[in-house]
Parts: sequence; structure tokens; C-alpha cells
Amino acid sequence: MKTLKRKEFEALFIPYLQSGTQIWVISKIKELPIKVIRFACNLAELDFIKFVRIDSYGIAASSENHPNRPKVPLIQMNHPTAIGIEILYDLEYQTIDFYDINSPIKGNGGRMVDAVLKDFPEGWSPVVIMDWSDGFWDKMKEKYKHLDWMEEP
Repeated sequence: MKTLKRKEFEALFIPYLQSGTQIWVISKIKELPIKVIRFACNLAELDFIKFVRIDSYGIAASSENHPNRPKVPLIQMNHPTAIGIEILYDLEYQTIDFYDINSPIKGNGGRMVDAVLKDFPEGWSPVVIMDWSDGFWDKMKEKYKHLDWMEEP
């Protein structure tokens, strides 16, 4: 799996910072797989996403930052204003778990899912473990039925 070293991926993130979107990578990460970088950049390209954080197991992206914790995008189900998504990635099993998503504005949830699933890596599987969406994920699975969705156990 092709990776980029910290200086290389930080250079890729500069244009996003210049346009008002901050992408942070926790300090202990020295290399990132290109696939993870692509997921983060696709989310950062959405006009309403302003904060993206990458850690060892996931990516969080939101329109708002957590008020009491710098560098932590606010992702909270049913939040009245924050638009955000958290995905967990597993490099060994090549899965993306849509862990949390919130959008008080109709359509932005679908746009975030589209950003993650566009140019989705071959051999990878999207998964939704807990679906409290009242039909949203059924629509997304139908829209992206060409992908190999991992089903709940």
C-alpha cells in the first residue's frame, strides 16, 4: 500500500488551509496511506467542511470545531448546526465504517457519503454497523450498489 511521509502529505493539505479548511493529522502519525489521504481531501473539498482530523483509525470532518477541544471536529448526532461525518478505516481488512454522520441541512449527508465513496478503492468495502437513519443508508446502498457493502453480522 503506497504511503506518503508527513512532510509530503502536509504539503498536499496547504491549499485546503489557504481556502479556509484545516486538516490536522495527529502527531504520532509519520506516514499515511494515499487512500486515507484521498478520503480526507474529498471531504475537505466540500464547501461546508472546515475542520478535518485524521488519527490512527479514523477521519472526522465537520463544519464546526468542538468548542472545548481544539483540533477536534464536532460530530454529534442531532446537533442543531454542525454538519459532520466520522469514518473509521481498517487498513488490514480494507473497510470504511460510517461511524457517525449529522446534517441539519437536507442533502449534505448524502454529499459527505458521496465524497467518501467517489473513487472508492477497489477491494475495499463500506460498512454501516449501527443504522438509526430511518432509511438514509438504504438509499445510499442502493445508489452505490456496485460497491461490496459489508453487511451487519
